[in-house]
Amino acid sequence: MAGATGAEGGLAAALAEPEVHHRAGRLSEALAGYEQAAGAFPGEAEPRFRIGLVRAESGNLDAAEAALRQAVALAERGHYLYALGDVLERRGDRSDAIATWRRALAINAALVPAHARLGQALVDDGESGEAATHLRVAAEARPGDARSWNNLAVALLAAGRPSEAESAIRRALDAKPDHGQALHNLARALVDQGREAEAKPVLQAATRADPANARAWDMLGSLCLRAGALLESREAFDRAIAADPALAIAWVHLANFCTHTGLAEEAVEACRRAEALGPPDAAQIGSSRLFAMQYAGHHSRDEVFEAHLDWAARYAPAGPPVAFANAPDPERRLRIGYLSPRLHRASAAFLHVPVFEHHDRSRFEIHCYAEQDIEDEVTRRIRATGVAWTDTRALDDEALARKLRDDGIDIAIDLAGHTPGHRLAALARRPAPVTGTWLDYFNTTGIGTVDFLVSDPVHSPPGDGQRFTERIARLPHCRYCWEPPAYAPEVMPPPCANGSPVVFGSFNRMAKLSPETLRAWCELLARVPGSRLVVKNSALGGAAEREYFARWFADRGIDPARVDFRGISDHAAMLAEYNGIDVVLDTTPYNGGLTTLEALWMGRPVVAVEGDTLIARQSKAILSAAGLAELCAPDLDAYVDLAERLAGDPQGLARLAAGMRKRLLASPLLDFAGFTRDLEALLRDEWRRWCAGQGAANG
Repeated sequence: MAGATGAEGGLAAALAEPEVHHRAGRLSEALAGYEQAAGAFPGEAEPRFRIGLVRAESGNLDAAEAALRQAVALAERGHYLYALGDVLERRGDRSDAIATWRRALAINAALVPAHARLGQALVDDGESGEAATHLRVAAEARPGDARSWNNLAVALLAAGRPSEAESAIRRALDAKPDHGQALHNLARALVDQGREAEAKPVLQAATRADPANARAWDMLGSLCLRAGALLESREAFDRAIAADPALAIAWVHLANFCTHTGLAEEAVEACRRAEALGPPDAAQIGSSRLFAMQYAGHHSRDEVFEAHLDWAARYAPAGPPVAFANAPDPERRLRIGYLSPRLHRASAAFLHVPVFEHHDRSRFEIHCYAEQDIEDEVTRRIRATGVAWTDTRALDDEALARKLRDDGIDIAIDLAGHTPGHRLAALARRPAPVTGTWLDYFNTTGIGTVDFLVSDPVHSPPGDGQRFTERIARLPHCRYCWEPPAYAPEVMPPPCANGSPVVFGSFNRMAKLSPETLRAWCELLARVPGSRLVVKNSALGGAAEREYFARWFADRGIDPARVDFRGISDHAAMLAEYNGIDVVLDTTPYNGGLTTLEALWMGRPVVAVEGDTLIARQSKAILSAAGLAELCAPDLDAYVDLAERLAGDPQGLARLAAGMRKRLLASPLLDFAGFTRDLEALLRDEWRRWCAGQGAANG
């Protein structure tokens, strides 16, 4: 024992002087002393541990790891393993670091730094639940350390436990009230609990405490945008991008703002900037760019087509050829697979639910592939029709394509196009013998493996020059039917029929209000004395925003008092507002769709302009199907003339209003069974085409 004690004393003496050098930052002298001690005491772990620490501090991680492993081999102590884990993580070996810190805690569960580092590494690895356990130990051991409580909150947020995260963040803020990151995380916790109104002042405090926190600025901008405070949101997004130009999500949110407020070309550029940063969702950002190009209006049809081809080449290249086991029997019962992110209460639901309910189940077996985290009464209504249902959120593109093949789908139909949540890259892998696209988009997918696009002779007239990678498959009438909402109020006579001044109106989103459209509206107001214009959409919820857009009309000689700006409201209340309008004005080149249908159902004529693309002919197709093709003008001059003539015929407007619902009920637009039979005939023709090709291939 005396010898051992003497050895320990000798080791302590050998380490004393280099330890002084180490603490003073004289690493070369410290290293020399520790190496001398290691030579003098070859069986001792401590000198090698100290060598590892100095090597790590000097940045020589290879040598540090070697020395620390020697120390651990001689004596497996918790703090040795903690230091080794630190070196491993710094080298990028996170999985080894995590395993090493777990070994350290198995030896010494009170090693607080190991709990802290292990917890942070587990958050980065997506193991947020276990991470929170370790980070809580670290925070409770350091009750006055704001950083520890904030780290715990990050793990709890990632684990989907916002209420617990809020409690942890408030502990951090007790220790440091101006902790900018903690304030940002408090706002995240509040939003995750549905308390957005409380989150906004917290984010404002976060940006005051840390003006360089780009994510806090971005989140503030998003909250303002959702609340309709558009001018505040623009300022916040600009501040986010100034703080961190490489923050892709801020560019995406700026693009959303620009689209929302009609600044389409700025939206295109913001999407381009976001895509160039290479975020994981670059494909969806690229799709948003394609959308914005069509809002902008001055991109040619060919330019837009080429942009779709470029998107497909970058994000959805065709997969290898697929051999299908589907029996090429042209008349057998077919399996139809619909892919959509909006099989719930969304605008498109009024278009596709009637089809699900009227499909002939003796001839078609229907499958739905749903990319959504919402289940509501519309979802339940669709599922009640007996469709086979697959939640696709956990399936990557290859797995989704394989799932459709395994299900024996004969015809896969995309219901999204380039709208948010699409799965176009799965379609590029040829998930079924026949693939098509329909409904929620109005242009090509750009993907060569999509065989057909469902349209009609008005949306896509024969000989039309608009280019598609898909073959145009035309239904005999409009490319969709529509179910009016049951809660729509009764139609009232137009106000002008009782002697009131004429009221024009548009409930289209701000993105559709092109400069050409707005100029035409100004001319119309100038030509119809005493008339007023109602503009209603989600961009007009705040007083500052209404004042901003009112200045646009004032600058063009229109008294802003003649323009009534309204924000969004409950859908039933919005429909009731049509009873206060005489003539509805469509937008160009991006027409209304459901907006046009809703206005007609509420008894109001919709004045439209025929353009040269599918989306620019949407209102003409609807009006034609309703027997009202005369309401579509060939150009903007004729559009203004037509609206002026309608305004001068109050009794004619009253007759239209009185008979409009009867007219629509008798039209193809509301003939659900007839429309579904036409769609089924189109699908059968597409299947026969494939079967014929199989026969030719085998002949």
